[in-house]
Amino acid sequence: MFYSTQSKNGSIQRTRRRFPEFQIVLQPIVDLETETVYAYEALCRGPHGENYAALTADFEPWQIPAFDKLAMAMSLRLAAAIRLESRGAKLAINLGPLMEMKGKDAYYVVRLAKHYGLRTNSLVLELSEGVRLDGTELARIVDLHRKSGVVIAIDDFGAGYAGLNVLARCAPDVVKIDRELIKGIESDRAKKTIVEAFSKVCRKLRVKLVAEGVETVEEYLTLRGFGIRFMQGFLFARPVGCEIPQVRFPRKEPRHFARITRDELEWFRNAIRQ
Repeated sequence: MFYSTQSKNGSIQRTRRRFPEFQIVLQPIVDLETETVYAYEALCRGPHGENYAALTADFEPWQIPAFDKLAMAMSLRLAAAIRLESRGAKLAINLGPLMEMKGKDAYYVVRLAKHYGLRTNSLVLELSEGVRLDGTELARIVDLHRKSGVVIAIDDFGAGYAGLNVLARCAPDVVKIDRELIKGIESDRAKKTIVEAFSKVCRKLRVKLVAEGVETVEEYLTLRGFGIRFMQGFLFARPVGCEIPQVRFPRKEPRHFARITRDELEWFRNAIRQ
């Protein structure tokens, strides 16, 4: 890929930018009520496991959109190669903050999907809530992408700036709770209160709520107790490349006790007296 640069004498030269070596790996977002995979998130990983932030750490701002588009093309090509649609699952792709700013990127996604023979309604585009955007601008970006037929998700919810205003202004199809609100939730009263209340809000708004970064059975049981249906994390599968990850579904479900009747209560009291 070529870029135009200006030399010291003022002349314009074209140079080739070599991106660091990386591959696309997939991690499932599971539907625990049906024990199926709702979507596979496409993630960038370097040869030694470097994540997206590490791979792009030395980039100039103008280089990041080109890298993001390359990663998106590789993600869609992988989805087509392993016939992801035939499995009934969607492909979730992250949109970088610099890609989100340009409306033309919505049409780029559509053209790319058609090129690889994928339906746009099988794509989930994840916009990071951590990007500082005006609510009106974010709503315009969401509306532009939704018109192309894709599913809109807000990623890292709870880690950014917009907060509940995102739900009110943008009405996304999916919201993913940031890992920091999930980690150790089983023993954190504040996190429990926030996540449980937010799960009720999402059900009222008919928004799919995904808990990210679920790593322990204790976290899983707590979240299931709140009625959260969609989750993602190492507890279910680690990201793998060039193939479909094998998903593990925990067998232990939270117990829901029925309300004790008057007759049962009276029997219990008599049993104690004896």
